[in-house]
Amino acid sequence: MVIEESPPPIVRHRLIIRHARHGLLTVLDDAGDRRLPMFESDDRHTAEVDYINAEVAVRFGLRTTVLGSLSHSDAVDGVVERVHELEVHDDEPHEGRRLQWAAVAQPFVDANDRAALGLWKAESAADVADGRGWTRVGWFDTACAWIDRALREAGLGAADEIRQVRTWATSTVLLVKARGADYYFKALPESGRFELALTRYLGVQFADVVPRLIAAAPEQRWWLMDACPGRKLEDVTDIAVWERAAARYGRVQVDCMDRVRELTACGCTSRELDTPGESIVALANDVAVLRPGEPGGLTHEEYAQLRASVPALRDRYAALAACAVPSTIEHGDLWPGNIFVDARHCAIIDWEDAAIAHPFFSIAPLTVGLLNSGLGEPGNVERLENAYLSAFASLGPPAQLRRALRLAAPLCFIEMAARYRRQRPSIVRLHPWMRDLVPQTLRLALARQ
Repeated sequence: MVIEESPPPIVRHRLIIRHARHGLLTVLDDAGDRRLPMFESDDRHTAEVDYINAEVAVRFGLRTTVLGSLSHSDAVDGVVERVHELEVHDDEPHEGRRLQWAAVAQPFVDANDRAALGLWKAESAADVADGRGWTRVGWFDTACAWIDRALREAGLGAADEIRQVRTWATSTVLLVKARGADYYFKALPESGRFELALTRYLGVQFADVVPRLIAAAPEQRWWLMDACPGRKLEDVTDIAVWERAAARYGRVQVDCMDRVRELTACGCTSRELDTPGESIVALANDVAVLRPGEPGGLTHEEYAQLRASVPALRDRYAALAACAVPSTIEHGDLWPGNIFVDARHCAIIDWEDAAIAHPFFSIAPLTVGLLNSGLGEPGNVERLENAYLSAFASLGPPAQLRRALRLAAPLCFIEMAARYRRQRPSIVRLHPWMRDLVPQTLRLALARQ
């Protein structure tokens, strides 16, 4: 069965733009009825928000930040409906009779507007979940004041611009400009606080592998860092640079084999090697997540292949354990978009999925990224893997290490799929592309048996 892919949907954004004194921004239609502002865009990553604020600035003359997304519909006739709550940081919109502030209790004629406001009221009444203060009015101004103070104390001058870039459940990221240089601010939820501690630790031990930390507020789970120099690895077409990045990351992993206790103190959890293969059994039995034959799910043929592969995949866990490669830091999401390179540095960002685990789980997404980058000609994957394995030469003969790497390749994606399967339903509803992550990663696992 062949599943035809639909064209990317148009996204219709319905905006609840709130002001502490004036209420909600409304647009008067031709009949004089109040409606929530809307605009349409192409499909973007659901954590990206800078284009939303830019659109509001152009259309309404307001400086805003997105507090959060409240809903994300399935596509109907090629259109996805999304609702966002925004905080305004200016007093007045563009002059015009069609733009007015309205009291929250003001009646709205449109049923979709009323439904959106109902969602917003329910969200506003709820407690801040998991310490995500960035979802509440006033947080951005407080963060900006802290950023400005941190820059000044570091001798970097005052902030010239602070712009919201991304926001969702796992973090919010702001781009900061000062004296012609770029910096990034990141805030984490309570459940993700270990990423700050881990990044600080890695910055001390391996200064070239993470962005330079300028300031941190551990209690708030905030930190300000240099922008990474160079380019994302996914944009580099020189295989030698990929080799250098893989080898450097491998050396960090080897160096961290004697630092497991310190990494654990930073908050890294341990993902023990699943020698019974329980992960693959649970995944293969979860038809609701795999969605055989549905758009975004496994095909019926892939689902049958997965079921038939369970015994062999379970055997791989035991065989990999027998290779006796020690556990160490494992990034958990080492796609080439998370690696920045220049002539000297290889900086890795977004350690939020890191854990103490089998090291060879890291390299599989990097090889997939290599194949997708235009560098997939014969021999390049082998060059990348050889460069990576060179860091582990002291652990065993090359043939043994390569066998372990081959055994780990599909298991890496099974472990990813198991983590994606545990995503909270409330988060997946706002980011529906997450529903496809389990089938996608299992498809990668099947291709690497």
